[in-house]
Amino acid sequence: MKVKAGDVVRFLDTNGGGVVTRVDGKLAYVEDQDGFEVPVLVNECVVIRDEKPKNKGGIQPAEAEEAEDDYEFVEEVGDDSASQFYIAFLQGDNPGQASGNLRVQAINDSNYFIYYTISNLRKDGSLDLFYHGEVEPNTKVVLDKLGVMQLDDRQWQVNLILFKKGKTYKNVAPISEVVKIKATRFLKDNVFIDNDYYHEKAVLLPVIKGEFERKLEELSDKEIKKAIREKERQPVKKKVSRRDDDKMLEVDLHIDELIDSAAGLSNGEIITIQLDRFKQVMEDNKQNKGRKIVFIHGVGNGRLKNELRKLLDRHYKKHTYQDASFQEYGYGATMVII
Repeated sequence: MKVKAGDVVRFLDTNGGGVVTRVDGKLAYVEDQDGFEVPVLVNECVVIRDEKPKNKGGIQPAEAEEAEDDYEFVEEVGDDSASQFYIAFLQGDNPGQASGNLRVQAINDSNYFIYYTISNLRKDGSLDLFYHGEVEPNTKVVLDKLGVMQLDDRQWQVNLILFKKGKTYKNVAPISEVVKIKATRFLKDNVFIDNDYYHEKAVLLPVIKGEFERKLEELSDKEIKKAIREKERQPVKKKVSRRDDDKMLEVDLHIDELIDSAAGLSNGEIITIQLDRFKQVMEDNKQNKGRKIVFIHGVGNGRLKNELRKLLDRHYKKHTYQDASFQEYGYGATMVII
């Protein structure tokens, strides 16, 4: 496609893009979101959207200008292996009361554009479409504001299609999950917890799940009871003392080390508690330059490790980190150097 002034483009081989201000031979001059004009070879530009129409039907010039102002190029964060999508519930009016309401949003924590449909799942398997649309990478979208009791014993069928625009990407199979919702949980204040996505507490229900969560859901009640009996027959292991001195601090992030009982908590709520502990320790030690902190996260499905390292890359860039000693911790710990 021919590149011309006014086109919105993305760079082919590097991150970034913007609006073409002029074309001079084989060079296109692209103004990025910070207002800088960058010269790029024309054949290294991919047109995302043609120049805005000039009052020839369709959207009018004012609308086209507004659409162009709203367009942002989203830099990719981390890799594509830890993509996540949540349905988020935030407190609205009359929190903790049956007469209250909730703000409902969707969170796309991935480098993909995601087309989503969210429907009410009836008992006979038929669907009533509630919400649908496209959400950009690493973005949140407002869905609705609902009364608490409107959510009682609901099941939402959530379907996701992941894709990228203007660049080659690996295929991700369409995702289809049922999210079960009980209104009574939203009447308890402690169910709303701190998180990385909002400046207020929220309930996050995961739609994209890891391999461990999927296998756990596939277990029958009989298999779960058998696993519990086998665990109870195992000898109790002596608890290993953890180091806590000026040079080294060890922090165990296993959920049974952080709270008395995880009964009734979803996987998303558990991992939020673990990450809150991580952030608290980082805050308490931010002035202890040179101190080494070993966070013991275990192996599992790798989700806690990935989330912890995403936080380190995003919010704690001035600190370094690496795998902790294999001899002492296996593959289940990360060492941070303040």
